Amino acid sequence: MIRIKIMPPPWCDHSQMDERGWMELPDHATLYDALKKVRCSVAQAKLLLASVNSERVEFSAELKDGDVVGFFMLCAGG
Repeated sequence: MIRIKIMPPPWCDHSQMDERGWMELPDHATLYDALKKVRCSVAQAKLLLASVNSERVEFSAELKDGDVVGFFMLCAGG
C-alpha cells in the first residue's frame, strides 16, 4: 500500500481521504486510479491538468508513497 496526499476538485468524493487529504492506494497505482477512488469521471478528468509533486503528469503516471497530487482547470477567469 502507498499513501498519497490528494487535493481533488470540489465536486469529487472526499470521503476516501483523511482529514489532512491523505488516502491509501495499492502498490503501482496510477493517477487514474486515484481519480477513480475520488469518483472523478473520465469526462471531468479530461478537463483537468494534474500534477504530482508540482510536475505535470499524464493520468497513466504511477504514484509513489508520499506523492502530493493536485489538479487545476485548463482555464480560469479572474
